[in-house]
Amino acid sequence: MAIVHLLRRSLRRLHSLEVRDPVPGELRGWSFDTPPVRPAAYLGLGVSEIAYGAKCGWRPLWLRRRAGVGIASTSAMEAGALAHKAFHYASTGVRQLLARGLEPWEIVERLSTRPPRDLASEPWAVRLYRMLVAEWAGEVAGHRLYYGGDGVGVVPWLTEYRVDGSPLGLSRRLRVDAMGESGVVVEVKLGRPQWWHRVALTGYALALEANFESPVDYGILVGVVVNGGPPRLEVDPVYISPGLREDFFRLRDEAVEVLLGDNEPDGRGGC
Repeated sequence: MAIVHLLRRSLRRLHSLEVRDPVPGELRGWSFDTPPVRPAAYLGLGVSEIAYGAKCGWRPLWLRRRAGVGIASTSAMEAGALAHKAFHYASTGVRQLLARGLEPWEIVERLSTRPPRDLASEPWAVRLYRMLVAEWAGEVAGHRLYYGGDGVGVVPWLTEYRVDGSPLGLSRRLRVDAMGESGVVVEVKLGRPQWWHRVALTGYALALEANFESPVDYGILVGVVVNGGPPRLEVDPVYISPGLREDFFRLRDEAVEVLLGDNEPDGRGGC
């Protein structure tokens, strides 16, 4: 997998895109008091609601928010939750044991032999968890071997990161899948990364900018692909460009307009 190495190589390429197409201040999340960042209404939208609307249209959002129609859980949704848990458990476990002074090989042995019970229903989820533990612990071991020190600079991603999206008209309780080194925002999805996942990635980056007034220009989509065999990851580095930001604001404002209206939107096939 070598996620860490892929990320570092990708940052160099993404930086060249940023140089050619820099983000102006008026499209930064911290400009939430002026258009186009400022929303027409503050409805506490979820980033996933906006991204899903980009794919499937606004009827599911209107039915859930205006008509109170819930969404039944599907096998794909349950599998996606397991993928997120595998990343969270692996990252948190390695971080905690590093803080307690365990060596990387001790961390792999301890965590791999006792995977979380939440993952036991799917062998692929357990295998993904063990592979992530081995990778992150191995990164620390390699850093110590070649550079010395404690390897703190290569600790795993900070997962399930909470951020307040209300300045942008989003939920106060947004949860970013992960934050990588150099402030890179990470979105984990089941299956191959799709274009509409970039909408979600952009929303989280903007919320982080609104909270911390620091640029978040790079993201990474991690697709967990499971086709009956061992899980594998497809990584898609993303520059949070001016165009992506404008797309997010447009879609957010469309969602607001739909929810403030009384007419049920038409459905869209395939969703």
